[in-house]
Amino acid sequence: MKAIMCLVLTVASMTAAAADQPAPDQDSLQVLIAQQQVLRTDLQDGGIEGLSARQNKLVGKAQDEFFAVTEGKTKLDDLSIGEKIRMENALERINAEVKNTRVAGDDQNVCWRERVSGSTRKMTRCGTKAEMREAREGARDYMEKPKVCVPPGCGGSL
Repeated sequence: MKAIMCLVLTVASMTAAAADQPAPDQDSLQVLIAQQQVLRTDLQDGGIEGLSARQNKLVGKAQDEFFAVTEGKTKLDDLSIGEKIRMENALERINAEVKNTRVAGDDQNVCWRERVSGSTRKMTRCGTKAEMREAREGARDYMEKPKVCVPPGCGGSL
């Protein structure tokens, strides 16, 4: 239960970090690192209560990603945009596993970088996994449609 509360606080602090300035004596990155260290201790002490061994392993992998990104960093401003995206995605994966529901997985926010069509510029897009899946399926449906106009749908009369 303690681990779940830590995770809820982690997600809440990510939201608060975006809206508020951190306290002058402690940056929000330091708060996140401390919370993840508490969660990692619980994970090493036999796993998080209520999660399967597979889920504990997935949380551990996401934490490995989080700690790899934040290693040697003391402030959120020290992270590049790519590192911030990786950190946010790792925290969202941890949150989805701890919540342990399909809805939590679909509500999991993910961010990715993609090229703008006709340009070399990259853009960061964020959305839920469900939105990402819907966009992917919509694009797949569009690509599978025939590209040749066949009457009567073309407006021609034969």
